[in-house]
Amino acid sequence: MSINRAELKTMWMVIAAAAVFSCLQWGQRALESLFESMNRAAAHMIIESLSFSVCIALLILGWIIFVPTLCRQRLVMAALFTGIGLLDLLHAVSSPGMPMYDADIGNAPSMALSWISQTVGALGILIVFSLRNPIVKPRTRLYAIIPVVVAVSIVSRLVFRASDWNLAVLDAIAPVQAAVTMLLYVAAILVILYRNRMERPESMLTIVQALVWLLCARVEESLGSGIGTMESLYADAFKLTGYYFLLKGIYFLLIEEPYKRHKKTEARINFLAYHDELTGLPNRRLFADRVRDELGRSQLEGTRFALLWLDVDRFKTINDSMGHAFGDQLLVAIAERLTGFADKPENVFRLGGDEFTVLLNCVQDDEDAERAAQLLVEAFCQPIKVGPSSFHLTSSVGMALYPDDGDSFDKLLKNADTAMYSAKETRNGWKRYEAQMNYKAKEKLLLENDLRIALELGQFHLAYQPLIELEQEHLVGAEALLRWSHPQRGEIPPSEFIPLCEENGFILPLGEWVLWNACRQMKEWQNSGYAPIVLSVNLSIRQFRQHDLCERIAKVLEETGLAPQWLELEITESIMADVAYATEMLGRLKGLGVRISIDDFGTGYSSLYYLKRFPIDKLKIDRSFVNDVLTDRNDAAIVSGISAMARNLNLTVTAEGVESAGQVAFLKELKCQEAQGYFFSRPVSPDRFLALFDRDKSNRGSNEAS
Repeated sequence: MSINRAELKTMWMVIAAAAVFSCLQWGQRALESLFESMNRAAAHMIIESLSFSVCIALLILGWIIFVPTLCRQRLVMAALFTGIGLLDLLHAVSSPGMPMYDADIGNAPSMALSWISQTVGALGILIVFSLRNPIVKPRTRLYAIIPVVVAVSIVSRLVFRASDWNLAVLDAIAPVQAAVTMLLYVAAILVILYRNRMERPESMLTIVQALVWLLCARVEESLGSGIGTMESLYADAFKLTGYYFLLKGIYFLLIEEPYKRHKKTEARINFLAYHDELTGLPNRRLFADRVRDELGRSQLEGTRFALLWLDVDRFKTINDSMGHAFGDQLLVAIAERLTGFADKPENVFRLGGDEFTVLLNCVQDDEDAERAAQLLVEAFCQPIKVGPSSFHLTSSVGMALYPDDGDSFDKLLKNADTAMYSAKETRNGWKRYEAQMNYKAKEKLLLENDLRIALELGQFHLAYQPLIELEQEHLVGAEALLRWSHPQRGEIPPSEFIPLCEENGFILPLGEWVLWNACRQMKEWQNSGYAPIVLSVNLSIRQFRQHDLCERIAKVLEETGLAPQWLELEITESIMADVAYATEMLGRLKGLGVRISIDDFGTGYSSLYYLKRFPIDKLKIDRSFVNDVLTDRNDAAIVSGISAMARNLNLTVTAEGVESAGQVAFLKELKCQEAQGYFFSRPVSPDRFLALFDRDKSNRGSNEAS
């Protein structure tokens, strides 16, 4: 267990108090002869006056300083030591040789006042540091101080009005009072140490030091024979030392430490006002200030500067598949990479999410800015390390130059953002702002707005493309494909609106609509007497990340009446980014009885290990490999390898994008089991798909007859 500086200091203070106490006892006779000629009454009065001054200082701490942050400890300590200071002062002026001393009565009043002061002080400190410390209203100061002054007045009146003191009783009470006071001090020390056992601040340890000195004072006084002795004088000196450390501790606890915390909080708030909490980079507010400063300077000096707006490609997919905690770690690593890229790290900003900007000062020409944009894209060529793993990322960068692409902050920011979104269409590159980009951005915004109402207005419909078993060329399945018939723009291809749905989350309700309607249609065909075939439905990564996905699919199957063995869910390889989650979810889906296929195999996170581990039924070879299978030796080798591997793993293989008889022959030669594409049929409406059922029935009959 480590000991901090304040704890070590407290230990040495306890040793010092014990050493001083021991030296006084050991050199008692020598000190007696040394101070024999001293006016002890005057020395006693001086020490008590100093003690009273410390008590007044404690009163000021609780009464005047930082009244808006007044807390119960400060208020009670101020009231308590107001009373103790007055009682000690009355004790001093009523001791032998002082104005209020009555020779006929003797030391009894002074002794009683001292006992009351000591006992009340020890008990009060114990109570104060045993209770919670809430903030109190400033007006409660009067309610705390006035009762104390009244109580001291009553006590002093009773003490000085009493003329018949039983000295024998006082002598009998003296050791009990001393023992009780010392126990209260010890209890207060233990309470303070226990309540601050996790973290012991310097202020609390200073108060512990004060209590040690006060404890020594009480022990020293109990060793003497009464007021006026050297022990009594030593006890007063110990008490004054204790009061000093108590004042110091109360100052630390109630003034300095809250002030330091306030300044630290204030500095933190000021930092967060202009910096991103996660990455520590300057935020949007500081970015705006810097760009406006740069605008003013460039206008005066006639220089140019550029804004580079960077967005991490596919970050939402990574965040959804790996979790937000991992996403935060990745953003921190990206911020470090960008800070190392920039000549001036203070010119790298995080605007929010996975969007960052870099301010390039004093750009000489267009080529200079373009080189910087290319270098920024290339900065992500090397994998980014997060924990024990490394990840390959790409970025899309938009660039806007002053004054060519905007002469104000808002224009530059808007145009750089527009250029970035244009760059994201191809990913892993950069684009400079061009005027026609605004038109595309506006079109995208309008399209996104239309998406919200398209589902309600019934503008979406499903088309079905057949899956053909190649050996006999029989119909074995149908893939449900989403189509959008826009009232003004006509048929909008999925490549335009599906990425938008992925970005804004609309893919979730839309995907559920596709699943329900496709299952309903397949069940309707079965009820009409058509041969059962497998229905393939695509699942997006966002749908796959839904923890209640199995429950949703089970509900759809129950409502539509479709048996689960006729439903095939197509997922992309991107689900493999989070192997643990993918394994669990795929297992639960297989538990429903549905089939699982990997769509566009070979274009994503391909891994033979995953094929062995995941409970999948089918691989669908991406059309990019099938298109040139007759002319490109590499594509032919890839398709051949995937087919052979799948057969050995007992997986069905479906080739997508088949458009010619030559491709069909090649795939048959490779023993690829299934295919789909324009050669067999384009995606058609449910009504036209009935003709495919009839044609397949006719083909099967012909084959049986032959």
